[in-house]
Amino acid sequence: MTTASTHRLGLLLIVLCFVMGMVSRGLGDSFSVFVLPLSASFGVDRASVTGIYAISMLGIGFGGPLAGVLVDRFGPRQLVLVGVAAMGLGLVLSSLAEAVWQFYPTFGLLVGIGCAALGSVMQSALLGRWFSRRLGTALATSYSANGVGVMVMAPLAQYLIEAQDWRFAYAVLGGFVLLLLLPILLLPWKRIEAGHPDLRMPAAGPGAESSTAPSLRTAVRTAPFWNLCATFCFTSVGIYSLTPQTVAYLIEQGMAPIDAASAVGLTGLLMPIGMIGFNWLADRGGRRLSAVASYGCTMLGIAALLAFSGPQDFPLLVAFVVLFGISMGSRGPMISTLATMRFRGPHLGRIYGSITLAMGIGGALGAWLGGLAHDLTGGYTAVMAVSLGGLLIGGIPLLIEAQRQNRIEAGNSILKV
Repeated sequence: MTTASTHRLGLLLIVLCFVMGMVSRGLGDSFSVFVLPLSASFGVDRASVTGIYAISMLGIGFGGPLAGVLVDRFGPRQLVLVGVAAMGLGLVLSSLAEAVWQFYPTFGLLVGIGCAALGSVMQSALLGRWFSRRLGTALATSYSANGVGVMVMAPLAQYLIEAQDWRFAYAVLGGFVLLLLLPILLLPWKRIEAGHPDLRMPAAGPGAESSTAPSLRTAVRTAPFWNLCATFCFTSVGIYSLTPQTVAYLIEQGMAPIDAASAVGLTGLLMPIGMIGFNWLADRGGRRLSAVASYGCTMLGIAALLAFSGPQDFPLLVAFVVLFGISMGSRGPMISTLATMRFRGPHLGRIYGSITLAMGIGGALGAWLGGLAHDLTGGYTAVMAVSLGGLLIGGIPLLIEAQRQNRIEAGNSILKV
């Protein structure tokens, strides 16, 4: 394989990961535009509808470790095909639902598993075979698809709903996803799974592994493991108690449905800016400063949303979109960086996969609590109080681990002098 063709194949894989991330998270997070249509169609309370999203978050959380096992045993090709098939089938079957509970196995379980299969585990395994020095840049590019996906898919879903109904929207979106199976099958998977020629290294023997590398059993006995789990869990409670209902809130405050969906889509467009920017700040200005700035922006954005009372409050809407958008998703790389530094070694994937379980559990709990808070109070003030409380609690263990890592690095610097 020539240098030029190797370079082109590497770029193709970044594009593939970007598209998979854009489709999976974009379609998963566009659920917010379906909340009101599903509530009206089935005549159920908000908690019942947001419970669908809660099951999806559980699918993502528990699917992460499963995706790691599958990609290690069968390779990226099988994981991608499973993810696309699960997501497409889940959306198509959702269009046929006759009761809310039928969304739990279709959108909840199948779409959740699809998101997990096409997410960070697959992208890291695939791009890690082709990039070394620029792996961080490649992964940052592919992860940024999450925000772009929301920007594209939320308005598209709203347009399809307005063109006919929510059943039509799910059928079209699911059919589109299933059509992706054909071009994916035509990719040169043997060359892709072989990896970059310069990175094809012989497997190390059993004695090559560091005896000091932490195992999962060792990790779960440490405070950093549980602090990172707590950060993932409570931050997810804070985010997902609000995001499934954001479009509904804006519509009920007087915005047109397509404008509300577009505003939420814009928050996704800004996600890559904060995802890269806050973590650049973490490397250069201190991890604690970056964490405080990230959580502060999110909470100020929620405060602006709470004060928003209609289209006449356009500056408040802009404040929400900008502040919430640039900070959304920025904590994930912070957590993964701290986990990598603390648990680096041959068992890191298993350890980090276990930590991500807390994200799925927190997201599910948050989505359910947000819907319940709305039903009990008939408004959104309690919803946003749950969101702010989760973020406040979630930020504390992250600050503790940031400080711990600062002390470790300071100690290493002294030893090198």
